[in-house]
Amino acid sequence: MSASGDEATVGFDGSGACENKDSMTLSNAASASLEANPFVGEGGAYASVRPAYPDEAVAALLASARLRGGRTGDIDPAAGDPADSPSVEDTSIVPAPAVPASSAPLRVADIGAGTGKMSELLARAGAVVDAVEPSDAMRAQASSIPGVTWHGGVAEDTGLPDGAFDIVVFAQSWHWVDSELAGREAARILAPGGTLGIVWNQMDVSIPWVHRLTRIMRSGDVHRPDRPPTPGGGFTPMRLTQVTWEDIMTPEQILTLGTTRSSFIRASQAGRDHMQANLRWYLYEHLGYAPGENVAIPYTTLVWLGECAPE
Repeated sequence: MSASGDEATVGFDGSGACENKDSMTLSNAASASLEANPFVGEGGAYASVRPAYPDEAVAALLASARLRGGRTGDIDPAAGDPADSPSVEDTSIVPAPAVPASSAPLRVADIGAGTGKMSELLARAGAVVDAVEPSDAMRAQASSIPGVTWHGGVAEDTGLPDGAFDIVVFAQSWHWVDSELAGREAARILAPGGTLGIVWNQMDVSIPWVHRLTRIMRSGDVHRPDRPPTPGGGFTPMRLTQVTWEDIMTPEQILTLGTTRSSFIRASQAGRDHMQANLRWYLYEHLGYAPGENVAIPYTTLVWLGECAPE
């Protein structure tokens, strides 16, 4: 992830908790470039068709902070309108033990926040969220939610203060970042003992028809549960919680979903037309769905968690 401007100096000599950081410089010149950041060219449908995150994924983030003495207040991980969150069918989460609540809300930095899907869920659960997103097009689609403050910025240079957050989360954005620099920046802004969360939503490609759907949509990498992220910054080994659930969409919404993929945005017009034609054939003819009919798409959400060791 990169931001506008010629370069930005990332000062790693502050009071981050995980390690001593040396100052380094990284190029941020291409943030407005479609090649570097495809979502500059996203057509405006991202917020309406990209899936949200299951309540259990949000609960895993908040439970980790509770267990480590974060500033969690009266936070309900399942708060909000159930209609705004996917239905969860199965989960590997074990509820965290009750911990006395403090009066201060949990502080969360949502990095690469996109249109704010994770930020909104966290805020509805009672957290105070600073959402960092480099794309003007993405920020323009975000809803105005109490408890969420938006910033233009990048994972490697957020501009957020040292040691200010209980959780730093990358929801559907870690694959865009420099993992060493982004991890070190997360360590800088986390309070001692704070949690780094890396979250991915992905269609369940172990199911043959879903696997073929993702191939047609060119929907990107599959993040394997046996390959944990490797952030810089001196974090504890990442541990995994998986949540299985279904997203309900119509064929028309799936066609629109395909237009929000980075591969589609970067493609030529001929490539875009070809993908959409293949997708129409697959949904309406091969799978036999009628226009407007509900399609249940199985998903797995991977929630990787690691802690910033206290000094």
